[in-house]
Amino acid sequence: MAEAINTFQIIGQEQTRKYWNTLIVSGRFGHAHILSGHSGVGKDALAFYIAAALNCRAEENKPCGSCIACRQLQNLEYSALYLIFALPRRSASQTDPFAGIKESEMDLINEELSKKIAWPYYHLQIEGANDIRISGIRKLRKDIYLSIDPGTTRVVIILRAHKMNIEAANALLKILEEPPSGTVFLLTTEYLDRLPDTIRSRCAVHHMPDLNWELIKNDLTEKKGLNQVQSEICARMSMGDLAAAHTFAEQDNTFWLDRIRATLNTLAGSDFVSVHKQVLQLKDKELENDESRQQFLSLLILFFRDVALQVKDGETTLWVPQVQQMIKLFPNCNSHAAIQAIERTKDALERKVHLQLALTALFFELRKHLKGQTL
Repeated sequence: MAEAINTFQIIGQEQTRKYWNTLIVSGRFGHAHILSGHSGVGKDALAFYIAAALNCRAEENKPCGSCIACRQLQNLEYSALYLIFALPRRSASQTDPFAGIKESEMDLINEELSKKIAWPYYHLQIEGANDIRISGIRKLRKDIYLSIDPGTTRVVIILRAHKMNIEAANALLKILEEPPSGTVFLLTTEYLDRLPDTIRSRCAVHHMPDLNWELIKNDLTEKKGLNQVQSEICARMSMGDLAAAHTFAEQDNTFWLDRIRATLNTLAGSDFVSVHKQVLQLKDKELENDESRQQFLSLLILFFRDVALQVKDGETTLWVPQVQQMIKLFPNCNSHAAIQAIERTKDALERKVHLQLALTALFFELRKHLKGQTL
């Protein structure tokens, strides 16, 4: 029997797709699911795929990718699809998440959605969209109990569900406790622990495994036309995030490598001024945004992993000379503690802590870990 069409360009994740195809055919699954996993593994793409499979008009091998329901879902235009994501706060409205948003801002939001439609791995970049507020969930509650055509499955997809504030999460909980019939909720998140226990307890949790960097490398070679060396560099720099890999493929990789080298020189020094300059550069809104800062910190993690592995000439790595120099200068370097410190900072920045303080604290903590000192 032929397989369902990979309508939403899911890379890898064959076992996950087979699992969901079997689950959907059986009809034995609950009304609420959390798709968790690291950034760029395909959670949103899988959510769209599931929505299409539940509503596909084909007799078998769903989603077919060609029926009217599949085509509408590919364009996020299906009437029984409810897509919720973080929006900028422009109004105190408790029932309309779009209240107060200017026409020009709405045009930018639609442009971002168009990019998501074209490629489900794309990360929406909407300025000021820091959280999912109660107005979005209240509007959902108003709309979701309306009647729909027989045989149709309502699908509610909440992108980056950990961005729900507490009021929004509590409002969603009430819907999950008494869901309308024929409705499936799909919540995607990179941070499962940030979702309230009450939400998690009412959902089946499905973890999506990381993508192998060689799989990402092959995707870049095929879709971006990069040579093998360029594809490998971008794939390793992405640390399993397919969206980040595509971003790297569109940039000058030497820029990122130079940034890391400059940071390593800062860490190897002992003065405050160099740290201050690095922090100011990362803080500068004209030079950086939330995503680029996260990419930068991910690269630092990759570097310290290579230090821990003590890579040598001839091995696959981006910065063999820098790694070897760091090992020579700091033989007692605690790479594992350094990685943990960077991961904590990445998480803190997602929570919108004080940017300058968090980055300054990180750089000084990394200096201590380089010397193997206990904090």
